[in-house]
Amino acid sequence: MSPLAWNLGPTRIVFSSVADGEVREPVGRAAWLDRIGCPLPCSVPGQVHGAVIADADDGQAELSQADGLVSRDPAKALGVFGADCPGLIVVAPDALGAAHCGWRGTAGGIVTALVAAMVRRSRHPPATWQALIGPGISGPRYEVDGPVLSARQWPAAALTRTVADRAQLDLAAAIAVDCAAAGLTAITRSRVCTADDPRLHSYRHQGKRLVQLLAVWRVG
Repeated sequence: MSPLAWNLGPTRIVFSSVADGEVREPVGRAAWLDRIGCPLPCSVPGQVHGAVIADADDGQAELSQADGLVSRDPAKALGVFGADCPGLIVVAPDALGAAHCGWRGTAGGIVTALVAAMVRRSRHPPATWQALIGPGISGPRYEVDGPVLSARQWPAAALTRTVADRAQLDLAAAIAVDCAAAGLTAITRSRVCTADDPRLHSYRHQGKRLVQLLAVWRVG
């Protein structure tokens, strides 16, 4: 089965599938990275559905409570997990960033936090960067209720009302709006839905089982 993969500037980005098995554990993750041709060690955050961004170059300790990470090290890959929550990859000429963008993190400002962390590490302005919003559940397959709707002022483009207190939420659209507000202009959406693509697992529609990994590393 061909991997879901993108080239973004000087980087390669790949999303694992159900066929790749469990990639959360280090052994399975290392085997998958080897199969897709990633020769670099891959740092991942603990992912607690928050908006904390850690520096992957400072060691592993602070990653446990983070949902995103940044690095200036060209010899390091970054990854974030998701079984419906989109991953966001941001590429600057001299830094990489990755974030797990569930509804809580997106409502809590994780996109803004990731861009701010990148600004502190890159000598280049956000308008020169590139971003990819990876696979995640699509709006038509993700109906949410009051607690989610009241978590922030969601962009109008991200909501389709169904009944009075419910709506379909397009997280990728909200992430794209937040990226643009933070100064990014080159924003690519994968438009792959984890609930519709038979290669992928959806927590919302199939329950808790495994998660996919969105990994990015520099090539060439």
